[in-house]
Amino acid sequence: MSSYQRSTRECSVNQVKPELLRAMREYFQAHNLGEIETETLLCCETVSEKKAGSLLSGWLETDMDTIIYTDIILTAQSLVWARSGDRSGLRVVGAKLMNIRTKAQVTLFSKDFGLEINGLIEDTKSNIRGLIGLGPEPAAQKFCDEVYQAIEKINPTPVRKFPAWMGGNR
Repeated sequence: MSSYQRSTRECSVNQVKPELLRAMREYFQAHNLGEIETETLLCCETVSEKKAGSLLSGWLETDMDTIIYTDIILTAQSLVWARSGDRSGLRVVGAKLMNIRTKAQVTLFSKDFGLEINGLIEDTKSNIRGLIGLGPEPAAQKFCDEVYQAIEKINPTPVRKFPAWMGGNR
């Protein structure tokens, strides 16, 4: 079971928490992504609140954030997300749509729903795979669908063909 109760809503860039918006503006400027207000196609915000756990989990998970704000912005070329936790601090990360693949995913053990991202994130040299936790609301599913469609538009999934020995075309 998930350690967090999540709630996701679609929002405009101007509705993002001021400190996250400031950090995302700095990220946009540092990476030459243009003006955040004009480049944003879709934005969503997730608030994750830590659930009360058992006594054992309280001892083992002492450094976990009690509340996390995650804002994700989709542009025509990039996906940028900011995460702010009350203990872990603020971090902004981004990826070019042409370098990643995404899908809506429910994790096997924790049953968390989110946007699974696989590919080159920022300036990494190898593929990274991770999940941005989202709430169960329709806005979260809509956001995942829009991101998937934007990636498919820029970098369509290659059509896989069976090899000739399996009955495929030669």
